[in-house]
Amino acid sequence: MFAQVVENAWEKSRANTLSRSTEDQFFMYLRVNTLNKLVPYAASRFIDNLPMVYSGEFNHALLEDDSSYSQLLELYKNVAVRHVFSHPDVEQLELQGYRVISGLLDIYQPLLQLSVDEFSELVENERVRRIPIESRLYQKLSTRHRLAYVEAISKLDRNAAQWPVMEYYYRCRLIQDYISGMTDLYAWDEYRKLMAVE
Repeated sequence: MFAQVVENAWEKSRANTLSRSTEDQFFMYLRVNTLNKLVPYAASRFIDNLPMVYSGEFNHALLEDDSSYSQLLELYKNVAVRHVFSHPDVEQLELQGYRVISGLLDIYQPLLQLSVDEFSELVENERVRRIPIESRLYQKLSTRHRLAYVEAISKLDRNAAQWPVMEYYYRCRLIQDYISGMTDLYAWDEYRKLMAVE
């Protein structure tokens, strides 16, 4: 299948007379041809396994099987690991990204150190004078993520034995979802501002 995808991309890129370079067009067609093969196969696997997906029993990726589609994806992964992700510039960016994400998680950690009651009070009032740092950090979280947290915990039984564990889980998710939803540039700017790097 790989040979077919590559040959097709090569032929189309050489035949196309657009202003882009042959190399640019080759990679564009390679991407398109690959997606045209993988997406329908993944969709078919999803539909074929829908009952197992819904019941939580389908515990592997849609493109992880013994098919030629899986082999094609594995080939791309191997090329990426050897020739892209191991490049010094890419490794440096990865380490910088790791530091930024770790730093942001450390910055928001005080919200995780609050008791359930303290955090509930903060959510209800948005500011609590005796915990000014935590109040400011909470204010920085997006309204969308805060509302998702409130909605999630409103569905929980506060009298259940698991209440504190589930509340803490959703609090962790609040911070995780907020940080993971940041663009690279926004995360970098936020990190620099909060770490007083500017």
